[in-house]
Amino acid sequence: MKSLTRTHQFAVSASPEKVFPLLCPVREYEWIPTWHCEMLHSQSGVAEQDCVFRTNFPDTGPMTWVVSRYEPPTLIEFTCFTPAGLVMRLSIKLHTEDTLTHLHWSRRWLATTPAAEAWIAGYTGEAFAATMATLQATLTHYLATGEMLRP
Repeated sequence: MKSLTRTHQFAVSASPEKVFPLLCPVREYEWIPTWHCEMLHSQSGVAEQDCVFRTNFPDTGPMTWVVSRYEPPTLIEFTCFTPAGLVMRLSIKLHTEDTLTHLHWSRRWLATTPAAEAWIAGYTGEAFAATMATLQATLTHYLATGEMLRP
């Protein structure tokens, strides 16, 4: 089974208690201009253990996401599935150092089909870096201004 892991770290000037709630499929509408999801299950209406939602972005196609670990304000993990056989685990860990919150993003993709293996083979470090640079810029801007960074 082909797999790929990529990580990215950055720090923001906000407490984990302020950052963590923004790592939610509902709250991401506040700070990610391209964000769109369909909430399928949440008792509270926001991210929580076993929350389920669906996205459909051009680079991955339809994905069903499950919040598989929820430990506010230090850890959230998602496990995602595509119809093409791609499984992805996204883990975001937060910790405080001085007055900054450090975020450690780790994505691990697993291929369960030849199509998913081809996707992994074509997903470059440059594409990952660009995605993470955009997320870092939009989150940092939102935390500093309270407004979404427009493309």
